[in-house]
Amino acid sequence: MMSRLHLSWQVVLCVGLMQLAALALAALVLFHNAREAVEVEMAAAEAGARAQVIAAMGAALRNRPPEQVMAELSETLIEPRHVRIGLTDARTGALPVIRAESRLAHETAPHRRRAPGWFRDLVMPANRETRMSVLADGTDYGTVSIATAPEDEIDEVWEDAAALLWALALGFGLTGVLLVLLIRRALGPLDRLRDGLGALRGGALHTRLPEVPTPDFRPLADGFNALADNLEASEADRAALARKIVELGDHERRTIAMELQDEFGPCLFDLKVKAGAIQRAAARAGDTALQREAATLSAIVDQIHTANTRLLTTLRPMTLGQLPLLEALGDMLDGFRSTHGNLDWTIELPDRLPETEEIVDLTAYSFVQEGVTNALRHGRPDRLRVEVRPEDLPGQPKALCLTVEDDGVGLPDRTVEGRGLTAMRDRVRALGGTLELGRRRGGGTRLSAILPLTWNTSPRAEAAPAG
Repeated sequence: MMSRLHLSWQVVLCVGLMQLAALALAALVLFHNAREAVEVEMAAAEAGARAQVIAAMGAALRNRPPEQVMAELSETLIEPRHVRIGLTDARTGALPVIRAESRLAHETAPHRRRAPGWFRDLVMPANRETRMSVLADGTDYGTVSIATAPEDEIDEVWEDAAALLWALALGFGLTGVLLVLLIRRALGPLDRLRDGLGALRGGALHTRLPEVPTPDFRPLADGFNALADNLEASEADRAALARKIVELGDHERRTIAMELQDEFGPCLFDLKVKAGAIQRAAARAGDTALQREAATLSAIVDQIHTANTRLLTTLRPMTLGQLPLLEALGDMLDGFRSTHGNLDWTIELPDRLPETEEIVDLTAYSFVQEGVTNALRHGRPDRLRVEVRPEDLPGQPKALCLTVEDDGVGLPDRTVEGRGLTAMRDRVRALGGTLELGRRRGGGTRLSAILPLTWNTSPRAEAAPAG
């Protein structure tokens, strides 16, 4: 169980248990000494009272007739503290005894604190009582009883013991509080280290720990900062490489598209012209079979041209090379609306966008195209909303926020991303952005992305302290 607690609480618990054990031991010693002190005090009080009674009884017997001895003792005996003296006249019964002023003052003190019953039971000594008869000429004139009364002494011992125990408890409590504060301060670097590791795990690679004054934890903080530096540098290199791969892929697709357009296009046009010429020559010559073959060749050329155009659009949207991003998006969305006029479309495009790089334009265009295509293909929506807006995010450069959401059937419980969405996620991450796919409030699906409009090529950003 101890291993499940934090180190600080383990130390505090161990010290607290040790203090409780010390307090219990001190209480046992205190109670033992209190019992012995009460017994010693009772023995001394009883001995003193007996000596006083014997002396008073001897004097009374010498100076008074035997029948007046008991009355004389009632007037001369003074009952001390911790002792009860009882006088019983054989003829008249019980007689009063004068009590000492110190005893009266103690019993009537307003601030007197009585010991609790459990403490009285712990330190209460055995009851001690002595009886002496007043005899003269063989006649019993009365009895004098001496009994110990430890209640007053126990009350006094309890006051001292309670004060001592409270002082010890207060001292231990203050020690515990100071220990907790000291441990928290001493282990503060570990808490900052834990928070820093959590931040690194969450992707905040710019996190750094402040300088640690404690020499025991300074190597940990320095090691953490060095690790964060290396991770950030590696992440910057990885991100730069991913971006470079995307750029090379775009360049390769652009090259292939140019080859298809520049090489296949003219060849297909020539084939189309030749097939038309053959078809016309066959018509003039009356060669029906040749005319049919020429028409078939012309149809095959048309199919190849259609496939070539589709490949060109897939490899690289031609409108991006001719129009700005906003106009290219508008044209694409107009095409979707023309083929799906039964839907309620909401398109929110800004009036203008800052100048963006070609790789950002291609990513934004592909994102909207992929999102709308998936919504129409799988969502079966009645309403579809597309939003594009520039935005300044805290701690980040200006970014382009893209959203495609619909009110369709929504995502299944177990969502498996297709190749198109997975490729789009990788492309967005390569640009330093984020992509999220989730359920829309009120039903449907929401696909959103944030694309930074500038790229930080520095291998190490400015360090931000953690904690």
